[in-house]
Amino acid sequence: MKSHCVAARAFVLFSALFCVAQQPSVPQQESPITTLHADTRLILLDVVVTDKHGKPVRTLSKDDFTIQEEGEDQSTASFEAPSGHAAVAFGENLKSAGDGQSPHQPAKAMVSSALTILVLDELDTLVMDQAYARREIRQYLHAHGPQLPEPTALMALEEKRLELLHDYSSDANALEIALQRHPARLPFRLMTGPGLLGSSERLGDALEALREIAAANGQFAGRKNVIWIGAGFPSLNYLSAQPADKARMLGYVHETSDLMWRGRLAIYTLDPRGLEVVHENIGISTSSGFLSPPDSTTGDLVFEQLAPATGGRIFRGLNDLDAQIATSVEDGDSYYSLSYYPSNRQWNGGFRRIRVVMRNPELIARTRNGYYATPDSAPTDPEMDRLLSRAVINPLSYHSLQVQARARLSGSQPRTAHITVDIDANRLHWETPQPGKRRCELTVVTAGFSTNGKVAGHAVKELEVNVDERKYAELKKKGMVMNLAMELPPSAVRMRVVARDSTNGNMGTADLTPTGEQFH
Repeated sequence: MKSHCVAARAFVLFSALFCVAQQPSVPQQESPITTLHADTRLILLDVVVTDKHGKPVRTLSKDDFTIQEEGEDQSTASFEAPSGHAAVAFGENLKSAGDGQSPHQPAKAMVSSALTILVLDELDTLVMDQAYARREIRQYLHAHGPQLPEPTALMALEEKRLELLHDYSSDANALEIALQRHPARLPFRLMTGPGLLGSSERLGDALEALREIAAANGQFAGRKNVIWIGAGFPSLNYLSAQPADKARMLGYVHETSDLMWRGRLAIYTLDPRGLEVVHENIGISTSSGFLSPPDSTTGDLVFEQLAPATGGRIFRGLNDLDAQIATSVEDGDSYYSLSYYPSNRQWNGGFRRIRVVMRNPELIARTRNGYYATPDSAPTDPEMDRLLSRAVINPLSYHSLQVQARARLSGSQPRTAHITVDIDANRLHWETPQPGKRRCELTVVTAGFSTNGKVAGHAVKELEVNVDERKYAELKKKGMVMNLAMELPPSAVRMRVVARDSTNGNMGTADLTPTGEQFH
């Protein structure tokens, strides 16, 4: 076990939880979030290639691509065609840990080389446009169901937070039911927000939602195609900001870029209004983009520029929204994976622009427009705790560890939640300290939340598990079960369990209803 005591770690974690939970969503006021880098020296690119008609091209070879960084050709280290991507498998209809069936029995799996995330933007979209968007999402699900081509998650950006309506599933009917159960929302902040301040707050919330999506999906291999369905946000002007605000703005852009880079997010923005036509810059590298430093002339930070800057696309001025969703899914599933080691070995934190040149000039390639050359550093314990704290308050599920949980409530107010947590031991990092022995380290956090999303109570448990080979085989087969107790204040309306492998940082979550049943 690490030398510092559990009590001290628990205090640090509680402090981090409190600070993160109280953070406002406006970027200029947010405390810096330390970003971690697994291996920034190997640059991985997801590249989509289309012909002159905009149709994906899937049969190219390594020799058809040339990678350029800051105008200099780079040597391609690896190449993978769309047909060569490893399958992504998700269990369908996993049983809860308390229904008499082991959660570690094989479940029906979905197979795909990419993941799709549908986000219904209710924060900056008028209610009539929301209704049209919902209808078109249902039409897409009808046309491409009952089994969707990719595992698909459905989310809604509401007035106060990002809400997960349904986790990844290939079942179009299940996603449609989740959408129908989600009540329509009036965008009060859009209708009453005070000018530029209101716009900046809503833009900040949208970016924070993308950061939450990136954080929850960063440990999945493969590309994640975020299809953002909404009217968009007014741009913010960097040049008009005060010096201190400029520094915070640039820091926020940098951190957002890093999170989305590691999460391999590609953004597709779809406007349900269909009112005006915007000519999209579909080249590889844009002169400016939200993930690169703001344009030195206009100083604009534009939400829609996330699309071309991440290798996605902008769809506007069209009425067939369901077809746009289908095109985005097909586009995002046709990506090539290329990597290279930059010839420039100076890791000074500067932004480096990337361009992919095709041997056939009639083909168009899209990938992200660059990256920040930040030096690698080993994560510290406070940094790891900050990431764990973020997982506690993030409304999205984490899947790197498979976690099942249930709770039994006892007592009056405050109640005591007796929580049973079951973790799939096959996904933990096990060391062999000596022959015949196995060891792993875990941190488990349980938290209760009030109706406004604030942490109302929490408990932390750290475990060092040392077992022999016989017990190790048993844990791998049946799972690792542990019991925790947490005082649950009257204001708590839901609970979350987060388990983290303390060695590699992989995390899994389970969300519980007020009665202790697992959902999502």
